[in-house]
Amino acid sequence: MKKLAIALLTLTLVFNLCACGQSSSSAASASSAASTSAASSEAASEATSEAASSAASASETAVSADAAATASATTGLYTNLDQAALLEAIGQFKGLCNVSTVNADGTPNIAIFVPGVADDSHIFFNWADNATKANVLREKTAIMSYDIADPTAEEKAGRHSGAVVKLELEEDAEVLAQLQESNESVSEASVVLKIVEVLPVG
Repeated sequence: MKKLAIALLTLTLVFNLCACGQSSSSAASASSAASTSAASSEAASEATSEAASSAASASETAVSADAAATASATTGLYTNLDQAALLEAIGQFKGLCNVSTVNADGTPNIAIFVPGVADDSHIFFNWADNATKANVLREKTAIMSYDIADPTAEEKAGRHSGAVVKLELEEDAEVLAQLQESNESVSEASVVLKIVEVLPVG
């Protein structure tokens, strides 16, 4: 009987020890899983925060760019001429004309010239052979700024008036012939440019 009792007691102790071991292992596994889950959640939160920050930064940059573009077109520091007023000023030689083009190597070129009025949508230049003429004939486009200075004006907006003009080489033979016929200053040697768009200064 003693041997039987001892055997039963031994089995009971072994069973209890096994049960304790399994419980500890389960607790450790649960703790490890909880830690992993917490770490994953924290990483996901940080990624979301960084993405939101990047999106906000991009949005601010876009708004700033739009604001800068709008401000540059509406500074109100100059009197901006419309096309009719611009052509009238050119016809009366009131202002200073700068023509900007692109050289063959991609570098910018700018020079001062005196334009003439061909009609209500064209201007012309009687250029000698020079870099600006070569650039216009090659690229077919140019940008012109026209500025009329009045240093005696009391208000800042009146001290300069003018426009920025997008120009395109006129190559239509019929149009060129009509201009030469109606305007004795326009010849076959003239470089005639069509006014594409008149933009504000500033």
